[in-house]
Amino acid sequence: MVTDFKKKKKGSLGQRLLVYGSGVVILAVLVSLIVANIKINKKRQEFTTQISSLKQQIEDVKSQNNNLQEGISKKDDSQYIEKVAREELDLQKEGEKVVSFVMPKTEGPETAATNQNPVQSWLGNLWNWIRGKE
Repeated sequence: MVTDFKKKKKGSLGQRLLVYGSGVVILAVLVSLIVANIKINKKRQEFTTQISSLKQQIEDVKSQNNNLQEGISKKDDSQYIEKVAREELDLQKEGEKVVSFVMPKTEGPETAATNQNPVQSWLGNLWNWIRGKE
């Protein structure tokens, strides 16, 4: 009787292969579904950023279109024509003198070094001399 129990508990080789095989197949399907879901989420993020970029481009084009429509509506306004001629075409009336303001150059690394106090400048020169850069 003990031997019958062991045979029933053990089961046949075909049943075990069927159970293990179906488990492997289910696991493979789950893994492939997870991978597909990850790929879909990445595509969704790419499309979302592309949509936001296109929406921004649409807003820019609408703004530009409004500016152009405003310019078209003011085509007969003499003050607007004069403003555009002065600002965009750099034109001037006869006998008029134009004054231009020249902005100072921004400080680069060379001018920043000249604005240091003498001790910092001397130490910097000494350090460069020690390293052999001069």
